[in-house]
Amino acid sequence: MTRKLTVRTIALLLAALMVTALFAAASAGGGEFEPGPKLGDKRVRQALLYALDRENFILAQYGSTDIAEVGLAPLSPTSWAFPDESELNPYAFDLDKAAALLDEAGWTLGEDGYRYNADGTKLTLKWLVYEDSPWPVTLSSMAFDSWKQIGVDLVIDRMDFNTVISIAMETPPGPERDFDLYTMGFSLSAEPDPTGGLFDYDAYTEGGFNASGYYNERSQELIKLGKATFVQEERAAIYKEWAALMNEEVPTSIVAYRGEFWGVNNRVSGLDLGTYAEWPDVIKDVTLEGDQILKLGEVSFDGKFNPIYADKVYDQWIVRCVFEAPVIVSKQGEYVPGIADFELSNENKTYTFTLKEGIKFSDGEPLTTEDFYYTYTMIAHPEYTGPRLSTAMGLEGYDEYAAGTAETISGIEIIDERAISFTFKDASPANIQEFVYGIVPKHIYDDGTMEGFLANNATPVGSGPMLLTDYAPSQFIMLEANPDYWDPDTAVKIEGVYITMVPDESKIAALELGDLDFAMPAANIDNLKAIEAIEGVHVTSYLGNGYTYMCFNTLH
Repeated sequence: MTRKLTVRTIALLLAALMVTALFAAASAGGGEFEPGPKLGDKRVRQALLYALDRENFILAQYGSTDIAEVGLAPLSPTSWAFPDESELNPYAFDLDKAAALLDEAGWTLGEDGYRYNADGTKLTLKWLVYEDSPWPVTLSSMAFDSWKQIGVDLVIDRMDFNTVISIAMETPPGPERDFDLYTMGFSLSAEPDPTGGLFDYDAYTEGGFNASGYYNERSQELIKLGKATFVQEERAAIYKEWAALMNEEVPTSIVAYRGEFWGVNNRVSGLDLGTYAEWPDVIKDVTLEGDQILKLGEVSFDGKFNPIYADKVYDQWIVRCVFEAPVIVSKQGEYVPGIADFELSNENKTYTFTLKEGIKFSDGEPLTTEDFYYTYTMIAHPEYTGPRLSTAMGLEGYDEYAAGTAETISGIEIIDERAISFTFKDASPANIQEFVYGIVPKHIYDDGTMEGFLANNATPVGSGPMLLTDYAPSQFIMLEANPDYWDPDTAVKIEGVYITMVPDESKIAALELGDLDFAMPAANIDNLKAIEAIEGVHVTSYLGNGYTYMCFNTLH
């Protein structure tokens, strides 16, 4: 399975580390930005795309174009902000176009079959390829063969996933970033705002996602404009223009959008999975024939069962079953009220939340705005090292609180036990996504220290429809229906969910034996056919909310 990073996985690094003076100046106006002689020229980047048969890669890696699609723009095709595909260049495989673009860019073919510029520099590219997953190896190997045909000398440097991150992202911006390309996967949220992501120049920092060093004034204008516009139709137009621009400029190329599919035992009904469907919300609608424990197989958990610390997708599944958030993402990809209704005021800077009546934690204590406030101030705690810091940093008064010159965050105001407001420094429709994290009970988690707060990670207590009742690291997790869940109309119907650690290669056999009720194996045609051949098991599939990508170092 493709390993993916999310924006929030390293949000702490994105927020805490500063751009160097040179690149900060470039971000402000682009005046000192110097694109490199090779990949700084968009014609070279476009040529490399034309010379990479991504459709054939999909067939080689996944076995079918029904499982993955050639990538066009850095948004999900399921998003309301995705442009009309007719306006996007698919860069269909064409070696003649690729060669013509390189000629136009001043890279001429030498007698040895490789290209050189007027200075005699050979067009040599170094590609960082992690071997933890097979697809980067497949893609780079195909590129080696086809790029050689247009005169590109490709050097493939194989390593592990974390080493790629270390070189491409964690190294300070500048010449120390020794690569021309790298490949990885990126997960998206329902919010199309690309701030802090692969294409945002402000994220060209040590630890930031934008490893390309790419700067485009119009791109930065559109990113900021999208964050300041609240009418969805107007935002859609902004992001469609931005996506089309990135499709033309390709500082980072979207290799493919990948589908997801699950094998599901026919005894399971109501498992309505989709691109934006949150697994815990889906579980509420599940019914079972026979044994009332749903059996799921997954690869691993980190054991960070804490809503403001969980970063791995599987840990977040558990967290969202045990805890409940003020805001949730609907199956249509929209941010809607969770355990609180909300309204926007104060020139769109202030969100006022009103908790629904009767919400209780699983120990019977009521959930109040004191718990809401406590959860968010723990994100701003001086010892906090989790991935949610950006959630608090945008609030008024955060800077003073973090500096120790204020005892509270002025942007958070408890109105009464059910109403609380959060005021941001800047108005942005993207601010709503900062409230999708579960609320923890202050009376259980607060002993005055961060150490005490984290002590509950393996034994979480929340207000959600399920309880974590047993957990053995690297072995299993047992979730049981919360018998005292505060909202009986949306309570889980089954008795529980038993999750065992199962390697990818063993999931299909476990489905066939009946050891699992549902599982998601690696997405390829062989696994799909194997599941379809199992009697009593069906397939449910949808397009994933993310993509695999190839990043060009535009300063080279």
